[in-house]
Amino acid sequence: MRLLPAALGLVLIAMPALAQPAAAPPTVLHLSATARQRVVRDRLRVDLRADETAADPQSVETAINRLMAAAVAKARAVQGVEVETGSYAVYQEAPPNRPKVWHGSQELVLTGTDSGALLKLAGDLQTAGLVMSNLTYEASPEAVRGAEDDLTADALSALDRRAALIARQLHLSVLRYSELRVGNAQSSGPPPRFAALAAAAKVPPPVAAPGETTIAVTVTAAILLGRKPQ
Repeated sequence: MRLLPAALGLVLIAMPALAQPAAAPPTVLHLSATARQRVVRDRLRVDLRADETAADPQSVETAINRLMAAAVAKARAVQGVEVETGSYAVYQEAPPNRPKVWHGSQELVLTGTDSGALLKLAGDLQTAGLVMSNLTYEASPEAVRGAEDDLTADALSALDRRAALIARQLHLSVLRYSELRVGNAQSSGPPPRFAALAAAAKVPPPVAAPGETTIAVTVTAAILLGRKPQ
């Protein structure tokens, strides 16, 4: 009779080990979501250049330097216009049966959010002798950053909703995010370009309409799905 407690004790010790099932590994779900918003292109970029031709390089350089110095001074006098000079090149051409000739050019890049003032300035500089090569509207960095927080929240919410939907379809639950990557706001697609050329004559201000662009934020994640412990 004294053997019964010992035998019972062996049974009670063995039962917990037999009652523990192996835990199923979580399912890894990879998702991405993109939120988009249309915004007006609020910054205008104007590309102009000084083009000169002469029989010698010194004459070309002198003319370009004089024209660009006056253009930069005039542009800097307009409030809110950012002024930047671009590439400068002087080269010789030797066409067949014709005298050699030297060409030169230098770029002037103007940007600003006051398109009216900038377009008027562009017309004045064309009249002064510069040639316009391009007009481009783009979204300013401020406009892109202004949309970034809202777009990030929208993309994360879309990611949450889709993860929960997929988990329900699999009869599982969202356990946690194991990896998350959040991109920066980007303006999608190239801006429209308005090419124009003009001779050194009285030139009215060019006309351009900004249009809209799409700002987007994309988030990607690795999400663990499984059965939550009871």
